[in-house]
Amino acid sequence: MTEYTLENQSWKLKVQNKGEQRFCYILQSKIDNMVYADEDYHYRILTSSKKGSRYMYLLHLGSEHKAKKLSSRNIRKEDSDTLIIEGKFEETDIKITHEFKLEEYSKCLEEKITLTNLGNKKVRFGLLNFGFKKAFYKQYSGWVDHLDEFTLTSIPTRRYIRYGADRRKENFSANDILFGAWVAKEAEMPGFCAEGWLWGNEEGGLLICKYNPTQMEYSRFNRLPTTLPGRGAEDIAILFGGVSLYEGNPELATTLKPNQNYTFGTTRYTIYEGDYKEGYYLYRSHLEKHGHRFKQDYDPPVHWNELYNLGWVSEKTGFFVDSTDFEVYTLEQLFEEAEIARDMGAECLYLDPGWNISLGSSIWNEERFGTLKEFSKEIHEKYGLKLALHLMMNFEGENEPEEFYLRNKRGVKLIADPYINLYCLCANSHWVEEKTRRILEIAKEGVDFFMFDFTDLSMFMENDLGCFSKDHGHEVPMLRHTHAENIFKVIQNVKKEFPHILIEAHDRGVKPRHPLYYQHNLPHSFDENWGFECMWNPMQDLLSGRSTQLFEYNLAYSIPLYLHINENSDNKNMLQFWWYASLARHLGIGGLKDRDSPKYKTLKDAMKLYKQNKSFFTRGIFYGIDYNIHLHVSEIDKSGVITAYNLSSRVQKLDVQIDLMKYGLEVSSVVIYSGLNQKISSGKLNKKSETISQFEVEIPPLSPIIAILQK
Repeated sequence: MTEYTLENQSWKLKVQNKGEQRFCYILQSKIDNMVYADEDYHYRILTSSKKGSRYMYLLHLGSEHKAKKLSSRNIRKEDSDTLIIEGKFEETDIKITHEFKLEEYSKCLEEKITLTNLGNKKVRFGLLNFGFKKAFYKQYSGWVDHLDEFTLTSIPTRRYIRYGADRRKENFSANDILFGAWVAKEAEMPGFCAEGWLWGNEEGGLLICKYNPTQMEYSRFNRLPTTLPGRGAEDIAILFGGVSLYEGNPELATTLKPNQNYTFGTTRYTIYEGDYKEGYYLYRSHLEKHGHRFKQDYDPPVHWNELYNLGWVSEKTGFFVDSTDFEVYTLEQLFEEAEIARDMGAECLYLDPGWNISLGSSIWNEERFGTLKEFSKEIHEKYGLKLALHLMMNFEGENEPEEFYLRNKRGVKLIADPYINLYCLCANSHWVEEKTRRILEIAKEGVDFFMFDFTDLSMFMENDLGCFSKDHGHEVPMLRHTHAENIFKVIQNVKKEFPHILIEAHDRGVKPRHPLYYQHNLPHSFDENWGFECMWNPMQDLLSGRSTQLFEYNLAYSIPLYLHINENSDNKNMLQFWWYASLARHLGIGGLKDRDSPKYKTLKDAMKLYKQNKSFFTRGIFYGIDYNIHLHVSEIDKSGVITAYNLSSRVQKLDVQIDLMKYGLEVSSVVIYSGLNQKISSGKLNKKSETISQFEVEIPPLSPIIAILQK
């Protein structure tokens, strides 16, 4: 037997060649002394040189019955920290180059995989399934290594809830994975891919994460059954890391031309200690090392969104207004909203759909509002506000250039949403050029913020995604990757010319949802992600738990979230305001206009306290002491702000304990305010131990408190 080893103080990876094409890859952590892989690495592909039904069969095949294995394997060490495995798949011209890297003092094992087509024909992959393999359950002996105590948690949100998609589970037990074969495919456990996974128990475990900022690539964790002789008997292994295709992504890896190669994103393996929050923090630190956080000069202005008072042109049934007759807002109404924004303490007027000549046109409506130059000047100089605009990629009407319209196989223009009559966009190079020109025309007039929204590639009722027009200059059908890339090019074109303009980018219109770091921190990239659409029923989202994903996002990400909320739905204690102010680094508000109403006055008071401590919320390090206790720490002076929330109908007495060393705090006292900016108490923090300080507070029902930690 020949053995190849990579080893440092954190990891030991052994690749054993036992002869006769028998191999074993052993991945052992020295931190928790756990063996996370103990069988041969799983290398499987299914290929076709044809595009038709055979390829579609491969693409949807759930079984690996005819998958190709490696026919040869060459293993060598390259320097002391790199192990290379090269091989060729049986009955194919596909070569794999598999690299593991473990630097001397690193806590992270890195893995890269490259596929090369050595043949003279194009090859399409229907299945790519590579990964570490770990014995999980043996039919005749039971659980392996107490893995029945392990749970699986996805990153960056545990239970993702949006637009009707609900995983209905925060994590997956060993039984969920073991018996996954007993349920329909759509209900398999876990049944989806994610940016990363946590596999462990209450003490900690393994973080597995994929990193590919330029393409839509995911990490998967799956069960792998081995049928035993007899009926209803099988051993189960788990498969993780490596490479897989998920719903055809990454698309550029599905086809290799002759002599072409493709290198997948890096997979990282790291040990975390503690609960899932510690695993999320570790993932966040990985992303921050790649620049995925807010910029040094990041200081987002608080937005006032006119939509909640003035309505939306597409909502003609009076959803936002009292009467059933509805027209787009007027210039006078916009100035009234600017006056409210200034009085409330907001710093920017945000215009949602209605300012342009038609939805998605990105052309300012001079006939209704005069020139943008004059409007912008008045907003900036008279009201002392910045100006923000909503942008649509999809568009209404049939007056746009013909090449802008996505067409299906029958040549029909597709409607993205019949309710608001938006057409699906074909984001080809012609559109990129014209959309860039239009946005730059408005950007030069003093716009400070753009939201890139309505980026849908195709409608939910159409099976064939992508544009099938042969006259648009793109591949047929257009790839999801091309669609996302071309929307991103428009963002880059704007940022090149106006780097000071803040840009929030919704998901780039592709399904499944791409990794949320995708395209961020590339040259001339966007600044912010969208806050999961928690803008319509923010109080309901909070109390139902739907907004939990904002909390978990902040554990796993330092890329700012942008979100505006309707303060008309808030309660008298400003519970909603402070919850979202804590989780959206860039906050927008709106929905109130009666200056004599109690809620208007309490929001104005809350805004004063928020702005006094704004830097903590926009630039502080976020920690979730608990789901309802949030900590924001200043990296500069090591002080902080805690927000805590009582979501129940009874008074709660809360004992807040803070590990000063863990969170990098240098504080000794606390001043506590209600959500209405009323001082509740102040005094020294109580010392529970050398590093743990605490304070106690009583929180009324459905109320927040804001605790300012000082030196």
